[in-house]
Amino acid sequence: MSELVKTRRRYDSSSRRAAAAETRARILTAARNLFLTRGFAATAMTDVADQAGVAVQTVYTAVGGKAALLQRVMDFAIAGDDAPIPVRDRPDILAVQAEPDGRRKLAKYVRHLREVHERSAELEQVIRAAADADPEIRQLLNTLDSQRVFGMRLFAEHLATARLLRRGMTVTKAADVLATHMDSRIYLWLVHDRKWSSRDYENWYVQVTAAMLLRPTG
Repeated sequence: MSELVKTRRRYDSSSRRAAAAETRARILTAARNLFLTRGFAATAMTDVADQAGVAVQTVYTAVGGKAALLQRVMDFAIAGDDAPIPVRDRPDILAVQAEPDGRRKLAKYVRHLREVHERSAELEQVIRAAADADPEIRQLLNTLDSQRVFGMRLFAEHLATARLLRRGMTVTKAADVLATHMDSRIYLWLVHDRKWSSRDYENWYVQVTAAMLLRPTG
């Protein structure tokens, strides 16, 4: 009897988690669509609830308030899923770290970066547009910018440790170059506005970044 109870509890618990994850995914998808089409200010929590097919209180319970909702949508877009795995521990980044050749390392990184931009670049513009009028969104934008600089500092340190940086290139300057070149506004300008292909964007990133950062080979 006790084994039956334990099995039923495990089943009930896993079912509840799966249902909660499915509800959260519907909420995040609905919010993403509304933020992109209406902007942050014009999107009401009731609109998100209606489009997700849930009660508005469910939205608050699942993700928090409106600013927290936008942050969760952005986090989901950057990662590509809702799994609690840090970006630095994901397969794409581990592959970048494992690659010994500098240009191939940048090529692997920009493929990952381009996929992230495809999911998140337009959302970041929603955040930038709302930041001046909303202190919580301003803090979110500051956090995103800080995370980008911090992540590129780690990348620059990795390049330095691998002895791939050109002579005279400091870690600080390399981090600034990397953070600038990965900016979503550059991606949107080249790919969306100037109609570059994804391959053109990736080639540009590797050629320009390698020319500035990597020691000559051969």
